[in-house]
Parts: sequence; structure tokens; C-alpha cells
Amino acid sequence: MVASRAHSALAPLSKLAFRGPGEGLEAVAKAGKSIWIVGKKEQLCDAARQLAASLNVPLLAKQAEALSAGYAGAKAEAPWLDGDELRKVTLVALPEAAGRLVTPCRPDAIAKQLHGKVAGHEVILAVGADDVLAAGLAVARCLPPYMAKAEKPQEESLCNVSFHGCTPTEDVLKAVRLGSESIRVAQGLVDRPPNVLDPTSMKSCVLEAVKDILGVTSKCIEGEALNEQGYGLLYATGKCAVSPPVLIVLTHAGAGDGQKGVALVGKGITFDTGGAALKSRDGMIGMKRDMGGAAGTFGAFLALAKAGGLPSGKPLHCVLCVAENAIGDKMFLQDDILTGYSGLTVEINNTDAEGRLVLADGVSHVAKHLECDLIVDMATLTGAQGISTGVHHGLILATDEELEKEVVAAGKASGDMVHPGLFAPELLMQEFDSDFADMRNSVKNRGNAQSSCAGLFIHKHLSHCGYQGRWVHVDMASPAHEPLGNFATGWGVGLLTTLLRAPTNGTAAASPPNKI
Repeated sequence: MVASRAHSALAPLSKLAFRGPGEGLEAVAKAGKSIWIVGKKEQLCDAARQLAASLNVPLLAKQAEALSAGYAGAKAEAPWLDGDELRKVTLVALPEAAGRLVTPCRPDAIAKQLHGKVAGHEVILAVGADDVLAAGLAVARCLPPYMAKAEKPQEESLCNVSFHGCTPTEDVLKAVRLGSESIRVAQGLVDRPPNVLDPTSMKSCVLEAVKDILGVTSKCIEGEALNEQGYGLLYATGKCAVSPPVLIVLTHAGAGDGQKGVALVGKGITFDTGGAALKSRDGMIGMKRDMGGAAGTFGAFLALAKAGGLPSGKPLHCVLCVAENAIGDKMFLQDDILTGYSGLTVEINNTDAEGRLVLADGVSHVAKHLECDLIVDMATLTGAQGISTGVHHGLILATDEELEKEVVAAGKASGDMVHPGLFAPELLMQEFDSDFADMRNSVKNRGNAQSSCAGLFIHKHLSHCGYQGRWVHVDMASPAHEPLGNFATGWGVGLLTTLLRAPTNGTAAASPPNKI
């Protein structure tokens, strides 16, 4: 029963579809639904004028001209009579300003203005060709796929999205459709409560999602098998929970021509009590979202695998490190010394810094078994991320400057914006010094680039395994939900799919990273 409720994340009742380039405003006007027009002033006014003529609502064009977007966007509504049905057109003017670190079409404003309001409606995105991907993915975030209200149950609906002012190519539309579908899967997983989504039901849902995708294979290491095979950090984190921890490894074989692969590694803590370092009552609320990194990496894998894999033909792997950090008589403790899959020993000085532990075992698995030249790990890792880069930008670490630029560009193109932290192990790794083990798991000085330090903890385990390829760490603790309040954003799907569809697939040659 729990597994089936988790599986429903794969098929939300509220559907989303993107109209093809041949379907113009006439089709929208005849659809018999309320309509949203979204765009910056010039494109918005153009779309409003054309739709006003089709609907015979001349006031619509005047309203569009009168709108002033400000810094957050603005909207106005106009009623219209569709036969005997009273419907409305909602105009959304997007902010004109977008600095060099911000996606130009302002997907943050699109999602904020439309979230929870467009189920069963028509949405017209009046944007340029370069904005189709980010704007389309922003609309995908606006249909919350999970709700458990008995008094207001979700109903089946279809939201159609069309583009005005540009003609998206088939390749772009395919990327938008698959990315949107996967964003909604990720949102559905993150929003599900811990009595529905635990490690076992998450594993079941993931395997169900990939079972019919051509070229995809799976492997799971679960429960006591993790301990027996040396995954001491993941095992310790999840051993106390009723649902055992599990390492899920998905692989799309690619062209099978011997190329090294790409691995996506996600933190999947289905609920985080903090363990022995127990969180407060308020601090524990929302910790169902601590698997947002795994949801995002899995969503990206799903979209890319359904598209036939990476354009380069490289193998694509997804490693999900799934556990519940519970409390009880089997929980791991402060002062425990654990051995990771890398072989490094870790003195635990904070059981609530468990995300880096499970990811350390995940990246070590990749280094030892999967022959990759790019590894990307992603996690809701630190509360300090929001202090470092804000609620709209994830924080990244990258082993070389060119890769860092590629990830920033992918974030800007997709709307999953990122900003670099400090890849400076020679300055920061001293934060983890231990008298008794190779390292501690939490920093001495929380004011010293804390989020960057957390990422470097993972890199230390990776480099100890002898890995010489490229590596990116993504901390998305705040973007995972804060832009939409309590609702998951599906963040990371757009970033990773855009990065890995690029010509280099993030795997251009680079100097070996510093092994500190």
C-alpha cells in the first residue's frame, strides 16, 4: 500500500502538455478554457492584441499595455464569455530586469505568479527562442503533483502550454516535455510525507519508473549487505530505521563503444531527525525534503534515459544514496568512528551532518566500479547554502574552471541557477581534522565557508579512491523548495539535463584536480 502511494508520483492527476508549433492562438481561443498570457511587456502586448481579436475582448490589449511589472512581476485579469461559460484571461507581465547571474526570462517570477493556479487552463508563453526551455520548465513547477486533502481532493486536469513569438524546434520541445515530466516526478517524491516515502518505497518507485526504459539496468545494495560490503557511512546513517538504507545504481548503457561514463549521485535522506544530535521540533519540520538531491538526480536520469541517453553515447549512471536518519537503540552516535567505502575513517562529531556521509560512500562506489570521467553529486546538504548563494541559486564546487563555467551556463539556460563556492581544499580541509580518525564529519568553525567545506568532505573520499576525472558538487538546500514556500520545486532536473545535453557533456579534458 505504501509503495503504491509512492508510485503515484509517476502519474500525477494534473497533466501538462506542450502544444506543437503548428497550433497558434486560434487553437487556444477555441479550447474552452481560461487562459494565461505570460511574457515581458513587448511580447505580452503582442500576444494580448492577437488574442483580443480572436476572443473579441478589446479591453485585453489595453490592460496589457497598462501593466507595470516592477521587480516581481504583475498581473491583471479580464473576463470573457465563451458561449454560456464565463472565463477569464490572466495577463502576467514579467520583470524586465535580469542581471548577468539571472535567467533572462525570469522563471522565478513565472513560477511565483502561476503556482497552484493553472491546472486545467491554457498558458501562452510569449518568450523568445532562447527562453523556451527555462520558461517551459518554470510552468511545469506550477502544478503541485501531490496533495492529500480529503475535503478538496485533486481532480484530473490538463494544462496546455503554447509558445508565442517564436517557433521552438522539435529537439527543444522534446527537452522541455521530458524535463517537465521529470520535474513533476521529482516534486511528487519530495512532497510525499515520510509515512508514504521511506527508503523501501522510494526504491520501489524508482525501479518501477525505469523498468521499461530501453538500455537501463539497475542494482540495489540494501540493509546488512551495505555493512558487509564496506559501505559503512550509508549503513550507519540508516541502520536504525525500520526501512533499511539502500544504494540504488541505475545505468543507461549508451552506445556501448567503450567510452568512460557520467555519474549522477544523489543524497536521498527520506527523513532526517538529526539522529543523536536531535533536531528541534520546528527544525525537524520539512525534513521529508532531505531527499531532494536524489529526486533531482533521478529526474534528470529519467529524462535523459527516455531521450535515448547522452548525445555523446557515453554510459550514464545514477547512484541514489537512500536512508532515513532515525533515532532509536541502533542509531549511530557522536564519537563513533566509521569506515567509509573509500577506506577513510570518520569520527562522528555531528550525526545531523549525515548527507555528506552517504554521498561519500556513493561517489566512492562510482570511483571504484563505474569507470567515469565526470561525477556530479547533488544534495540538500547545508542550511548555510542559502546564506552563501540565496534561495534561487544552488552552490557548486567544481574541480576546474571550465567545468564551473559550463555548470553556471547550464543553470542560467535552464532556470536552475547556480553560483560557485570555494574549491580550496588546501585552505578548508583542516576544518575536519581529528585526533583519532582520518577526519571528522563536521567543521570546527561554522563561519569558515561551511557549505564549501561540506562539499570538500565528499571530494576527499572521492580523491582517496584515486579518481582523476572531473567532479561537480551541487548544494541545493534552499532552491529545493523555498522559492515556492512549502512546495517542492523539482530543482536540479533542468540543470543536469541541460549540462549533459551540451556538446562536451561536461567531460572536456582537464588537469587532474588537487588531491588534498
